[in-house]
Amino acid sequence: MSGAPLRKIAFETITVQTNTFQETMLGLEYTDGPDRPADLFSRACIEQYAELRLDRFGYLLAQVFEPNVLREATLLAGLSYDSLADLSHQPTAPVQRLAGLVRDAVDLPVTALVNTAAALISVSRFDPAERLLADAYARAATPRERFEAAMLGFVVTNRRDDGADSPRQFQRMRETAETGEVPEDRVLDACSQAVVWYLKRKELPEVEYEWFRDTGVRLAEARGRLDPGAISSWYRALAMVPAAVGEAETTRRYMEYAWEAAEDTMARRPRAYETHFLKTYYESSLKEHMYLTRDLARAEEAGRALIALDPAWAPSYGELAEVYAAFDRPEQAAELYEQAVKAGPPYVGYHMLRAARCHQKAGATDRALALHRDLARLAPDDEQVLRAGLDLADGLGDDTSRYHFQAALERLGHEVANGGGPQAGDR
Repeated sequence: MSGAPLRKIAFETITVQTNTFQETMLGLEYTDGPDRPADLFSRACIEQYAELRLDRFGYLLAQVFEPNVLREATLLAGLSYDSLADLSHQPTAPVQRLAGLVRDAVDLPVTALVNTAAALISVSRFDPAERLLADAYARAATPRERFEAAMLGFVVTNRRDDGADSPRQFQRMRETAETGEVPEDRVLDACSQAVVWYLKRKELPEVEYEWFRDTGVRLAEARGRLDPGAISSWYRALAMVPAAVGEAETTRRYMEYAWEAAEDTMARRPRAYETHFLKTYYESSLKEHMYLTRDLARAEEAGRALIALDPAWAPSYGELAEVYAAFDRPEQAAELYEQAVKAGPPYVGYHMLRAARCHQKAGATDRALALHRDLARLAPDDEQVLRAGLDLADGLGDDTSRYHFQAALERLGHEVANGGGPQAGDR
């Protein structure tokens, strides 16, 4: 990255590496090499930005991260989150170009506004993206323009606001889809999102969910004429429906459809973006066997395949760690969580917290306490982290650590007379 060099963070227990993901999120470029491979997300993100077109739709989002992921990347780099989030800090030429497009938004056509917003969303700059999308929707002259602005409007509210504005955005997508002027692949993409986020946290009304679900089923019947990437995403989403009621056989059948479509799209376009369809298949398969079939061997197989596909990606190690934790193998889980921490962002703090919990469960309380001291450095204002560390220090009789956590809690104005508190929550 051509901006200021990033720093490695040497904690008490572990050294967190800077990586291509962190560089991508901060500067929309990265430096890789034989000993520093780029993860799939970074490759796909940079490829899309390099091919940014202002005159036609088609900006692809391999994965979108919530604001706290950018916040963690800036914290580890010693930078100001606010200055990155609002584009006032422009460490690289790609970010400078993006900031220029935002600055000149009044002169951009709707397609350019939408694609620029997509580029912003790809690196979690949600506030400027929201402003561009509001302008795009207001100026939209066609159903396709309104659909694309609404789809990205949903992505923003889903990642930044826990879906507070999702019902309105899905209503807009349905209204435009019903005109018949939105490509079927894109309608199917919206159907996939509707199914996933209704089942996860009811982000749209049931009647809207049923329309998107039924429309997706109908569209997928003609899958020979649709993009296989959209088909793969649809069947992974649809598999959540039988999985929610314990129907393992139907779930597996839909997952196999998703696998076949992922293989098809990779054969047609073997890029980093298309490889994500296979990656998300493995992630979903892992959860299928962890929660639905309770098959450790198959869940482990999916986790190992995930790591092999994207070995530079820290969350891949965390996914397999989740398997071992779910099957009561805390030592193996802790080891993999620590591998995830070493690999760097995203989710360094979460992986560190999970490693500490697994060490504690396995009886390695000294290691758990050391990780909580590191967590307190990473999140010095997190009361739950501090109280969990205080509990461990009390249990071990570690007066130095106890004083450290007590002082930190008192600095935040919290009561500490009764010792430590509850364990910190998951991300």
